[in-house]
Amino acid sequence: MTGRTTPSAGLPRTPIGPARRILLYPRDGDDARRATHDAARSLVEHGVVVALPRDWLLTPANVPSTRHVAMDLDDRESAIDLVIALGGDGTLLRAARWIADREVAVLGVNLGNLGFLAAYGATELPEALRAATEGELVWQPRLRMQIEVFRAGTLMASQTGCNDTYVKHGELPRMLHLRTNIGGSFASNMRADGLIVSTPMGSTAYNLAAGGPIVDSDTDTWTITPICPHTLTHRPVVTRADHAIEIELLGPEDAGAATLSVDGQWSVSLLRGDRVAITRSPTPLRLVPPVATVFDVLAHKLGWGG
Repeated sequence: MTGRTTPSAGLPRTPIGPARRILLYPRDGDDARRATHDAARSLVEHGVVVALPRDWLLTPANVPSTRHVAMDLDDRESAIDLVIALGGDGTLLRAARWIADREVAVLGVNLGNLGFLAAYGATELPEALRAATEGELVWQPRLRMQIEVFRAGTLMASQTGCNDTYVKHGELPRMLHLRTNIGGSFASNMRADGLIVSTPMGSTAYNLAAGGPIVDSDTDTWTITPICPHTLTHRPVVTRADHAIEIELLGPEDAGAATLSVDGQWSVSLLRGDRVAITRSPTPLRLVPPVATVFDVLAHKLGWGG
């Protein structure tokens, strides 16, 4: 073990072992295409089976010249040892939607500017591939959420998320009336533009932009943050992840449908009376953690270092 990754001390570290079948999950764009082609060529030369998303391969320029396997989102049969997300934090989250329930680790290579989740930068791609194939990576668990939507007592939709889920007004910019319960106890009735529930990993996403707290990755909590509340005494709340969070849309009647969004990648319309239940997913995200802590990123990239 090289120690290239120095994850948070409070979370267990599990070795991944040498990866022989790797799914490359790139974002769109020329930089990601070049990185994917380079990675595929290097991995195949080292005897690794390379898989790529079938949808991504529909663009002729994306198809690498090396041997590869096309995979679909609902493919549960193909054996994969590791997923490498080539892009930013959003790309890593999309990759996580493919593999989190399959208990496969995901490694991020950041091709953008600001990133909290990737273990390697763009110039470190060769080192990332070497560490993956030589079994020098570890993964740590990251809290995931299970989201269920009930209408008139019937389960209407369900989804999982790694970062956050939020309820927000739809096409009509009307203030929503929301009732929340935490751990089975009444928490609040509020009028606001919406409400965000985030994991520690998601605390630096929409939650941060809405004025919520930054939560360290080795905590086990939900953060509940109002979006532009009408009453200024409604403040963000942090609670144990063992507590179920319930959000009920009470109105207004003339606001039309509201929107429930998960990780900014999946959404469903909510009607008055709908109830959203958020609980801990039994399967955590297996993340190859970055060397930099969230505080390193804040100091370096957001100017907290002065």
